[in-house]
Amino acid sequence: MGVIAIVGLKGGLQILGSTPFAIASAYDLSPLPLFLLMGAFAANGGLGAVAYEAMSKWFGRLRGGLAIASTFGSAFFGLACGSSLAAAGVFTKVALPEMLKRNYDRRLSVGSIAAAGTFSTMIPPSGLLIIYAIFTEESIGRLFMAGIIPGIITAFTYAALIFYMVWKNPQLAPKIAEYYDWKAKFLSLLSTWPIILLAGLVLGGIFAGWFTATEAGGIGAFGALLIVILNKGIRGAGIPRALMDCMRTNGMIFLIIIGAIIFGRFLSVTQIPVNLAHFLGDLAVPRLAILVGFLLMYFVLGMFLDAVAILCITLPVVFPVIVHLGFDPIWFAIILIKITEIGLVTLPVGMNVYVAVSAAEGQVSLEDAFKGIAPFIICDLLVLVLLIAFPKISLLLPSLMFQR
Repeated sequence: MGVIAIVGLKGGLQILGSTPFAIASAYDLSPLPLFLLMGAFAANGGLGAVAYEAMSKWFGRLRGGLAIASTFGSAFFGLACGSSLAAAGVFTKVALPEMLKRNYDRRLSVGSIAAAGTFSTMIPPSGLLIIYAIFTEESIGRLFMAGIIPGIITAFTYAALIFYMVWKNPQLAPKIAEYYDWKAKFLSLLSTWPIILLAGLVLGGIFAGWFTATEAGGIGAFGALLIVILNKGIRGAGIPRALMDCMRTNGMIFLIIIGAIIFGRFLSVTQIPVNLAHFLGDLAVPRLAILVGFLLMYFVLGMFLDAVAILCITLPVVFPVIVHLGFDPIWFAIILIKITEIGLVTLPVGMNVYVAVSAAEGQVSLEDAFKGIAPFIICDLLVLVLLIAFPKISLLLPSLMFQR
């Protein structure tokens, strides 16, 4: 309606008629469904359980070790699955029963799982980073590399928080009697070969310049399919379920992208992004204050909207301003993904928390989950400040890739 009001009925209908096909058939968008398919195969093929079992042998004997294991296991699983909701659901089913069986505090248990699920939005291959690349025309490979170090820092920050919480209040997590020697610990890592192989092939190939992001997505999806068949057999691999999950997710995301692109065409006709960039750039305020204002906006939006919708709707307006102010677009992507991670676990619509509670099937309440997640939100805010203060944390690996 906005486009029709400005350029007329014929021009508006032409945009409405051509955009859906142009978006759905665009080769530039092909990495998104391929990486989502890779993640669906990984989630339905039991790779999350493999990651958790290995990490639990390394950290399980520590007080609070199973919660730490779910943190590192989820980060590890993020290398094969780009969906935070899938990671939260998988680890709730795998890790939560083990923690509750050993009398772990319910809030700590579900909070650590829901928080760790957000790693899949930062650690590549991340669906949100691909969407950012689609709207900003940045390199998917460089964005993937930029997310690795911040994701690792977040995982260690969560682990440190859990260790501190159980040290201060030992009742949160009793000690576990099971003991694994070093041989058993290292042998447990052998079972994670599917995740290591997938991550090494996909990310290593992109970093080395062996293949494009689309080719990496295709190789990753096919590799994940072969691996889950080898591990589980054709019947146990959950292939039909994985395909249905992938199609549902793709259908939702592509409809959002189509609508957002049409909205972006309207904005370009009105010249709002360009005028806003010049207006904010000419304000007599520090550019950091404008950045903080945008982050506060994203934090509030994250409380109510889905992360995909937020990126699709806001990037056509926000990104030109960020570039005009001289901020690095790769660095801004990581800051943006970090703030959306916080939105995924924040009231009232913390999607990861709802997924974890749903997957728990009555073992924990929604109130327990949101109370358990609160300390991890503080950790995320500290990491966000660190990433803003030291941009090289995000830009180190992309700069090395660029030199190659």
